[in-house]
Amino acid sequence: MTAGGLNLLLMGTAASWTLVSVRFLGLFLALPMLGFRSFPLAMRMAPVLALTWLVAPQVPLTPVQIAEVGMLTVGSELAIGLVAGLALRLAMLAVDYTAEVLSMLAGFSFGQTIAPDSALPSTVLGELLAMSVLAVLFAADVHLLFIERIAQSFVTVPLGSWPTGWSAPALMALVSGAFQVGLVMSCASFGLYLFNNCMLGLINRISPQLNLMSVGFSISAPLALVVLVLLALQLPAISELIAQQALSFVDLGLAGRR
Repeated sequence: MTAGGLNLLLMGTAASWTLVSVRFLGLFLALPMLGFRSFPLAMRMAPVLALTWLVAPQVPLTPVQIAEVGMLTVGSELAIGLVAGLALRLAMLAVDYTAEVLSMLAGFSFGQTIAPDSALPSTVLGELLAMSVLAVLFAADVHLLFIERIAQSFVTVPLGSWPTGWSAPALMALVSGAFQVGLVMSCASFGLYLFNNCMLGLINRISPQLNLMSVGFSISAPLALVVLVLLALQLPAISELIAQQALSFVDLGLAGRR
């Protein structure tokens, strides 16, 4: 082998390993089950390098592709992994919506009024529901399904190209689907608290001197517990629906499924 051929081989190997690892890294940075801040970046790199070692030899680059590799190509590969991971996060907006509705109806959001400087990214109920859904998704090996999609995408979406199935209408469909799931999940909250507010209004008409603030809070909190129990019973079905929506969006771009 000549020196020029050896240099071309080394450049192709380095470019292939770099692009494959960057696509996997984007997924590991954005996927909720793997993107925790407390999960060190060095520990994320170990599975990324292992997956790259398995996949990179299967996707060699042509001399033309090697010559076109640049920062834009690397950024495109990183964006593919990030979008695939963020698809699950967007599907989980249903959980955030449900938690916000329940916190508002139960009066828990009043804590933000008392301590406005806390700057919490979500309510306590939102964190609880999100962690519960993530635990079910992790136990169901959904993260492995996303890794499998990325590993298979090197055949359907070659290095340096962008998935044509990912478009603004597809993204809006994912967000609207998450909103619909959140609305269905909130029906129990709406029904119970509508009945509760009607009863409190009737009590107020019968006994106007009664302090409805103290009575209302003492009833709203146990009702929130009832709603959480109802949601916990349906948590596997809810998690499966969220995962299906996210995987459908990923498949639309990476596998070309319509």
